[in-house]
Amino acid sequence: MGDNPLTQTNRILSDEKLAVGIALSTKDQVGATLLPILREWGFEETEHPGVLRWRGLYLIVVDEPIVPTEGYKPRIEPYPIDYDGLAEQLGIEYYVVAYRHASKSGAPCLTVHAPGNFGEALYGGRPRELQRTVAKPMRSIFLKLREDPPEGYAISLEATHHSPTSFKTPMFFAEIGSTPKQWTDQEAAEHLARAIIDGVSSIGEAPVAIGFGGGHYCPKFTELESEMAFGHICAKYALDLLDEELVRQMVERTVDGVEVAILDHKGMKGRQRRRVEELLRELDIEYERR
Repeated sequence: MGDNPLTQTNRILSDEKLAVGIALSTKDQVGATLLPILREWGFEETEHPGVLRWRGLYLIVVDEPIVPTEGYKPRIEPYPIDYDGLAEQLGIEYYVVAYRHASKSGAPCLTVHAPGNFGEALYGGRPRELQRTVAKPMRSIFLKLREDPPEGYAISLEATHHSPTSFKTPMFFAEIGSTPKQWTDQEAAEHLARAIIDGVSSIGEAPVAIGFGGGHYCPKFTELESEMAFGHICAKYALDLLDEELVRQMVERTVDGVEVAILDHKGMKGRQRRRVEELLRELDIEYERR
């Protein structure tokens, strides 16, 4: 095991001014890899079953998949855990879900993204519903992931996708991809755990944005994440699903306050750009083409 980041966190966590939940599943290979690492680093059992703690960090361990896998029926209710009830009980402000990322390419990667469905609920949640999320903590973890990552791993944002969608407590995913080789990679798991712990304890200021266009791995927004914090992102493949209600959700459910919408204008068709701009004007949302 590498150095224990719990001995190096800053005063925010030392003074317990912040309560953050880190959720993982033992049915997920990333979660199963992370759990012994975090136990060894100092997370200890609490009086709540399945909840471990180190100062202001709560580790929430469930024994079912958090996101339905292929072969599951779309899940609306119940989820493996009542995130809202637990957040109210423990004072948790938001959750970081540490999970696996799968892709046909099999490329090693570390990603972060907001959950939500612009269209059908293929992997749980409700159709055309976006989960509340927080952009600045997600950016902070992303920036930590970029610091000396394991060799061969790409670091990127992902567009908003999959469940959960309906909890009041904000959440986002921090993932290891894209095959079982990476999901059980100890070095990658330690890097992800360290990035989460360091990230939530040192959140910087940045303008909060939502994004439109580009591919699923958001190359334009990944590049811009160094200067702004992206919440919900609608990739090119989902732009035709947008209506005023979904754009409103992108803004209102990025709960740390959206200041601007960014359009990857080269990553969308002209008619899509015109439609997105029309929706943004109708909702009086400032936007920029990048």
